[in-house]
Amino acid sequence: ARPCDVRALGLLDLVFDAPDYKDLYYINKREKTTIVALGCNSPLSTCFCTSFEGGPFTKEGADLFLTDIGDWYLAEALTPKGERLLDEELFQEATKADVRAAAKVEKEALAKMAPPLELDGLKEKLDTMIDSPFWDRLHEKCLGCGVCTFLCPTCHCFDIVDEALNSKGERVRNWDSCMFPIYTLEASGHNPRPSGRERWRQRLMHKFDYFVTNYGRFLCVGCGRCVINCPVNLDIRKVIADVMAF
Repeated sequence: ARPCDVRALGLLDLVFDAPDYKDLYYINKREKTTIVALGCNSPLSTCFCTSFEGGPFTKEGADLFLTDIGDWYLAEALTPKGERLLDEELFQEATKADVRAAAKVEKEALAKMAPPLELDGLKEKLDTMIDSPFWDRLHEKCLGCGVCTFLCPTCHCFDIVDEALNSKGERVRNWDSCMFPIYTLEASGHNPRPSGRERWRQRLMHKFDYFVTNYGRFLCVGCGRCVINCPVNLDIRKVIADVMAF
């Protein structure tokens, strides 16, 4: 996993392993998972992890952290799980030269990052924009494909369905997207988010307003996947800047 993905799991923990709600299925998988993170030697121009308390070599949440130093990786155990991996005799002792090489790679990677986004006051600005005409313009070129949500490591909307197979039933949980019209469609036929206007507003408000209210953090790690893959180039960095300037 990349550092941004690992940090995203920490945000999901706030939701699925909260003091007042424990998702046992999620917790069970988390406890059985060992996370190996790989630093980003060459961050893309679409990466903005430094805007959200991260970076190309942020180690938060990893059990074992790897740095590519050319012919091999420098491995650093950060938890008992990571220590157990190092005990598997898969590694040799790192040299001082290896440590210096890793520090050089990290410094060079940070120098490639764009300046952080201006986020001071973003939540407070969104608090005043629930009925703003801003949303009327924003959603107009969105296709509603949902690729931004399915690639986002922090989006966690899901659906629960009953499936029948060989005269047996199974209840399963699937990833879903708040950008789909059917996501909020009620049995009565009413849909409280009938257009892209409401759905885009919900997505932005959830990540940069509601989640901050509930958990004190933005629901974004700046991975940039939505920026790269949006077919109509709806760049969330520009959207944030437009909100701040509105």
